[in-house]
Amino acid sequence: MKLYFSDEYLGDIESPKVEGLWMYGTINPTDNLEKYRDFFEALLDEDNQFNEEEYDEKLLNDYNWYIIDDEDKKKGIDLPAIHPTEDIDWRWIRNLNSPNK
Repeated sequence: MKLYFSDEYLGDIESPKVEGLWMYGTINPTDNLEKYRDFFEALLDEDNQFNEEEYDEKLLNDYNWYIIDDEDKKKGIDLPAIHPTEDIDWRWIRNLNSPNK
């Protein structure tokens, strides 16, 4: 599986697992992911409140995040969480190949 933000390829997701509504895996990042590291660090920082106004609205819009699965189908996801350990978790929100996008 491949993670995208808008049309930017961020990395391959390996060893995906399901737990309820959540998906988990490990991301093998491309260099493109590096410019978003501060964003994900702030998003996951439990000691400080996340301030949405500090970030571009496009980053916070779920419709800009998606995964291309192993069958080359584009699937929408909620804003993923990418940890410094390269762990990633997300939830599916819609199938972008369906007529009800």
